Amino acid sequence: MDQQLTAIVVHDLKNALGALEGELSALVDDLDQDKARQAHASCVALREKMIGFLTLYKASTQGLTTRIEAVSPDDFLNGLLRDRIATPSKLDITINTDDMPAIAFFDEHLVALALDAALQNATRFARTNIVVGCKKVDEEIVFTVQDDGTGLDAAEEKPSTGLGMALCDAIAKAHRNENRQGSVQLSTPLNGGALFTLRLP
Repeated sequence: MDQQLTAIVVHDLKNALGALEGELSALVDDLDQDKARQAHASCVALREKMIGFLTLYKASTQGLTTRIEAVSPDDFLNGLLRDRIATPSKLDITINTDDMPAIAFFDEHLVALALDAALQNATRFARTNIVVGCKKVDEEIVFTVQDDGTGLDAAEEKPSTGLGMALCDAIAKAHRNENRQGSVQLSTPLNGGALFTLRLP
């Protein structure tokens, strides 16, 4: 694993822990429900970031082993969003079911990590909504996460560590079928925003 990325991620985790400590300290003085929800959301985000970092570390040192199973994409995406929508958000997150296959074959746990990383990124830039989808294109299963933000050229108040895309790339490449492997892409579609695409063979 790249040492510079490791140092950046560890520094980011340290800062996130410091912010969570501050939120919990405020709760000690004032048991406010909104503050409690925010502290919980921060804790969930930190746990997800830590899992992502550990998964990427494993990929770089041991390689990722996939457990390919038959999965209903509709049930999978609904389950993924159910947990995320439980946290406070002003964004409308929906599932596009157009051309969604009834069954697809992939590692449910790893793909959930990748899509959650993509959703975290989308929530940083989306104005009002995020759309998640899954289609079968030729011989590939294609997951997408699209936001209605300002696109890839948007300036960031807090620059990304790059952990999310590195994690998604490792998960995509761990999915292999004969001589084909998965891939990820970020693009700006014609209708604006940013589009994350995860292709699995």
